[in-house]
Amino acid sequence: MTYRLYLDPTVHAHYASLPEEGRRDLAVCALDALADPIAHSTAYGHDDGIMRTLAHGTVTIAVLLNHKEETITVVQIGYVG
Repeated sequence: MTYRLYLDPTVHAHYASLPEEGRRDLAVCALDALADPIAHSTAYGHDDGIMRTLAHGTVTIAVLLNHKEETITVVQIGYVG
């Protein structure tokens, strides 16, 4: 199964404002998670299988998983750079 990635316009604007390195790191961790989001993420606080954290290089993103609809929604982007 392959999940779909969703970024609302505000989160997408934050993504678009990142330098190239940050956009690349976010793309790598988000694309890796599409096939198996649980395997490519860690719990965000209590492990409920819904709120998860993805990280790669300079970027950490908080996501919501909707297993029924097979979507990954990016809710927050953290960049260290």
